[in-house]
Amino acid sequence: MGLLPTERLKIGTMFPSTNTVVEPEFATMLPRGVTAHAGRLLVSQSDTSTDELYQHLARQMLDALEPTVANLVTCRPDHLSLCMSAVAFYGGAQGDQAVRDRLAELTELPVSTGPSALLAATRAYCAERIVVLSPFQREAQDEAVRYFEEHGVEVVANHTFLSTSTVAIASISPRAIRDAIAGNDSDRAELIMQVGTNLPMARLAGAAECWLGKPVLHVNTVLVWEALRRHGIEDAVSGFGSLLAEH
Repeated sequence: MGLLPTERLKIGTMFPSTNTVVEPEFATMLPRGVTAHAGRLLVSQSDTSTDELYQHLARQMLDALEPTVANLVTCRPDHLSLCMSAVAFYGGAQGDQAVRDRLAELTELPVSTGPSALLAATRAYCAERIVVLSPFQREAQDEAVRYFEEHGVEVVANHTFLSTSTVAIASISPRAIRDAIAGNDSDRAELIMQVGTNLPMARLAGAAECWLGKPVLHVNTVLVWEALRRHGIEDAVSGFGSLLAEH
């Protein structure tokens, strides 16, 4: 008989109620016997067209953490992945650590955030110079750059699509993503990453590695990778880049 659907690992995922990308991308990347279970943080205002509105969104997300966690843990997950990067980037290294500590205290589970997982993946490649892409407004993008630089990683270029709403992020076209990757690459960059969870890029990141000849990381792929590896699941998953296939 085959494995039961949840026999190996249950990953609890938390993301904004406006996010339409995390669930389908996680589902395509998980090996047999591993499942993801969603907790949606209610977003009553999805407009992110200014830095001030983005800050308001971040406060909404932080306020929604505890009630969403309380619902999610009733399915008894083994791991918690916070799939909303901007919130964890605010405050740099200390801000991300505070979010992870808060979630670990609430759940008593291993916790991954986009920033911490991306940093772990960067170190897995021994990369010291990176490019950071995002859909954020400029202030949130600056916080993402700050996070990596506080950890000793040089950001040699960064680009934001300046999405004006949390829903619109999912409609950024593959051509726009491809152009941003190519336009910000350079000989100095050892690795390129995209940090927004509602931007659909899992397969495109894998394809981009073929024509760039260097790692291209998508935050959802990295969150899956970290959850699997932290629980001793070493399955090689192809089609999404070298991280899941080789590390």
